[in-house]
Amino acid sequence: MVADILWITIVALVYFCIAIIVFAPSLYVVWFYLISRKLSVRSRGLLKTALTTFVVNLVLAYFLFHLGSEYFLTRKIAESESLAETTLRNAIDSQEKFRSIHGRYYAVGPIRGPYQDDNGLTVEKDVILEVVPVWDKTLGKQVLEAYAVHVWGQSVLANTRDGRIEKTPADSEKSAQLKSKLLRSVK
Repeated sequence: MVADILWITIVALVYFCIAIIVFAPSLYVVWFYLISRKLSVRSRGLLKTALTTFVVNLVLAYFLFHLGSEYFLTRKIAESESLAETTLRNAIDSQEKFRSIHGRYYAVGPIRGPYQDDNGLTVEKDVILEVVPVWDKTLGKQVLEAYAVHVWGQSVLANTRDGRIEKTPADSEKSAQLKSKLLRSVK
């Protein structure tokens, strides 16, 4: 909870500093306008210049916000989730190799990478992985439940019964519970 508040505070401070930098010309022109009003020096067109500068800065801030949120953040989140998917594929492969030799799966984690074990499991940096072998009564055999999430990712990746990897919906309650469980377990 404290870490979340600290993180939100840092992000808000960064956005505030960027806003000051972007709107600095507007602040400067508005300051000139206010000073000219106090000194009773009438500069013609200073209010119009202030409004024009503010509109230009507003358009610039809009484009910078969309550039940052849609290009940089989306790309970083995609990279993070790609690392989590690679880790989960590696975990499933190492579990299948272990099962072919020993006849069973082994439990892993939750652990946060970087991590390697003797069975070929490699967990990438900042990826949290949990592998739990469970008994499936309908199939009558041991199956594997594996979950992976990147610390900066949005969704939890899980394996399915047929060996595929799927993203749990980011807004679902199960996904939120899994993500908070995994993140809390490795602090």
